[in-house]
Amino acid sequence: MKHKNRPQPAKPAPAARPNVDELQSIFDQALAFHRAGLLAEAEQLYRRVLDHQPGSFDCQHLLGVISYQRGDCLAAVRQIDAALKINSHVADAHLNRGNALKKLKRFDEALASYDKAIALKGDPAPLMLNSRGSVLRDLGRLDEALADFDLAITLDPQFVEALNNRGNVFKDMERADAARADYERAIALKPDNADAFNNRGTLHKQLGENEQALLDYEKAIALRPDYPEAFYNHGTTLCDLGRFDDALTQFTRAIALRPGYAEAFYNRGTALMALRRIDDALAEFAQALALKPDYPEAAWNRGLCNLLVGRWREGWPDYERRWETDQTPPHWHACGRPQWTGREDIRGKTLLLHAEQGHGDTIMAVRFVRRVVEMGARVILDAPAALAPLLEQMEGVTLHRPEQPVPAFDLYCPLMSLPRALDLTLESVQAETPYLAAPAGHMEKWRRRLARPAGLKVGVNWAGNPGFRHDKARSIGLPGILPLLAQSGVHFFGLQKDLRDGDANILRREPRITMLGGQIESFADTAAIISQLDLVISSDTSVVHLAGALGKPVWVLLQFVPDWRWLLDREDSPWYPTARLFRQTKLGDWTGVIERASAQLQAAAAERRDGGGTR
Repeated sequence: MKHKNRPQPAKPAPAARPNVDELQSIFDQALAFHRAGLLAEAEQLYRRVLDHQPGSFDCQHLLGVISYQRGDCLAAVRQIDAALKINSHVADAHLNRGNALKKLKRFDEALASYDKAIALKGDPAPLMLNSRGSVLRDLGRLDEALADFDLAITLDPQFVEALNNRGNVFKDMERADAARADYERAIALKPDNADAFNNRGTLHKQLGENEQALLDYEKAIALRPDYPEAFYNHGTTLCDLGRFDDALTQFTRAIALRPGYAEAFYNRGTALMALRRIDDALAEFAQALALKPDYPEAAWNRGLCNLLVGRWREGWPDYERRWETDQTPPHWHACGRPQWTGREDIRGKTLLLHAEQGHGDTIMAVRFVRRVVEMGARVILDAPAALAPLLEQMEGVTLHRPEQPVPAFDLYCPLMSLPRALDLTLESVQAETPYLAAPAGHMEKWRRRLARPAGLKVGVNWAGNPGFRHDKARSIGLPGILPLLAQSGVHFFGLQKDLRDGDANILRREPRITMLGGQIESFADTAAIISQLDLVISSDTSVVHLAGALGKPVWVLLQFVPDWRWLLDREDSPWYPTARLFRQTKLGDWTGVIERASAQLQAAAAERRDGGGTR
């Protein structure tokens, strides 16, 4: 039974509103918690003050600082913006806003905040100058950054962070001595400065002083064991030294400290790729791209892995990302014309095909020109001058020389993008060789010059372009190839045009090689020489591609993980039927390669003596 007039329990009395002195006491306690690093406790009290004083600039600003300290820079900017709406004349708030924007890589906005902070301060503090200098460096405005750091150090000669940052600017300017001096001064002032050791290590690495770089990175890690950048830099230097297993350990430590470290995943992938752990490398590149979708280096290397294992359709789209990396020359200026992707009808159109990357890439890719002509296109071929005498013989092609104006065209295509445009797969490669031939005049010139010794005539080439990033791993070098010369019944001709340090001294003591490189003026000369030899033996260089394009027997000496076009685990090449591949079976082991090639060369020389040929 309900009682209509049943008494209700009394409601609790509302909490008394804190007075001004009590709110100040709460704020003081929050500030003490904040300074002690107790961020959650500080945040709770700042928000309690805001419940009663929503116009508190200090609470809004310091909540933004807490968000920054927690790594939530977007929240930091929002909170500090709220504070600046209350009072826009506090320099420290603009400084902290700039710091958060810099972390977000919104450098122009960060710079504007730093400028505002310095303008409000009137007499700029070294800390503000240092912050502004850092973002100017990020924007590539090095002279302005240097001026800010100079002034900061003038105002405070013992400002270690500014010395460190000025050293970074000097490093960017390639003023190595000045950079080293600043790093060492920073270390002298603060011997436990892990950042200065890390940055000096990066300078050593930039100068090719990799062993010294490792020592500095190890010191930085010893000083700060939770320093992911130092582990990462240590790993990249170990990769440069070919110590890929050790590098993997360093990248793994960096990732443990920073699970979202996309660059560490990417470089762990490159190390795994160098160890021929291709599927593992692909997984690392996928993780790097998941963390950083706009990461062309990771996509490009994923493409290289797929191409290397013969999954060409999967690889070609990623291979196009090469233009966005720093490892490929800038894209040819196409005068606003569209790129041919294979989907457009080119019958009756003029198509500009342009060279890219190295001479070997051009020689390999010009095989596709015939197919483009057969599709009804008029072809203009833009190629390096050194290849012009050889390529101008191609039928249906107008050769454009660099000194000439570019003729009108409808579409363009980089030569190494033709495989994708033509939907090339491992099964559809048409290895129709020869597709190049030495000009008749050059053939006659070298017919007169070349001796006609008994036995096999073998051309040797031991090094490619020294500017190529992986040339050290790719090129066997003259000392490595010398054991081949012990074969009897073989006359060797040196095709190496550019000698490396020490080569000339070796060749003066080596009568078994007739050097021709100094007399070679163009690839037409090299083609004429190769055409009159029985065999070419070379590391992976343009000479290999030229011999294959001429349909001449060529033995290719390959590193443990070769360029993608040579694939894996096979002795033949889909590109060149006359090629035979001699691969390293262990990382860096050229001895086994030369032993196998020497045995085969001995057999070929014996076959020649018995009246046979060479393959």
